Amino acid sequence: MKKGITLVAVLVGVLAVTSGAFAAKQYFITSTDQIRDGAVTLPDLSLGARKALHGSKGPKGPKGDKGDAGSQGQKGDKGDNGAPGDSYMHGAYYSVAYYDKGDTNGGALATVACKAQSDTAISGGVSTDDFMKTVPVGQSFPGRMNWDTNTPRPNRLDGWIVQFATQNSSNPEKVKVWALCVPGLDVPVNQTFTQSG
Repeated sequence: MKKGITLVAVLVGVLAVTSGAFAAKQYFITSTDQIRDGAVTLPDLSLGARKALHGSKGPKGPKGDKGDAGSQGQKGDKGDNGAPGDSYMHGAYYSVAYYDKGDTNGGALATVACKAQSDTAISGGVSTDDFMKTVPVGQSFPGRMNWDTNTPRPNRLDGWIVQFATQNSSNPEKVKVWALCVPGLDVPVNQTFTQSG
C-alpha cells in the first residue's frame, strides 16, 4: 500500500512540472478488497474491456409454437342493389307485311306498320319470294304513308316504307316488308347535313 501511494505522488509531481494548467488525480486498485459492489460501472471501463465482456453468439433457439388463429371478422352489411341498366330493346319485335297476290310492280309502294303508333321502327328492309330475281329498290326508310296524298306522314316512325324502282322485267311480284319495332322507344330525328346550306 505504501508503494502505491508513493507512485501516485511521483506522477502528480511530474504532471505539475510539465503543465501548470493540468492537474491529475489517479487511483490505483491494489487489492480486490478495495472494490465494493457498484463501485465500478460500465463507463469506468475502457472500450477494449467492454468488448471483452460480450460473449460469443449462442446457437439459434428452437422455433416457437404457432400462435392461435385470430377470430373471424364480422361480416359486413350487404351493399345496395345497383340501378337497373337501360334495355332499349326490351320487347322488340319484327313486324312483317306480306304482299302475296303477285301484282306488286316496279314503282309500287309497300309498307309495314308496327303494332302501335308509340312503337318505333329502328330498321327495316324488303325481300321477294323469288330470291334469284334482281329487284331494284328506289327508297327504303322508316315511316307511315298517307294514302290520301301518297306522301309519308310527318313525325311518324312506327313502320317502314319501301318504293321499288321502275325497271323492265324487274317487278317484285310477291314481297315482304320488314320492320324491327321497339315499344315505347322515342328516337329523335336530327338532320345533320343539308347540301345547299
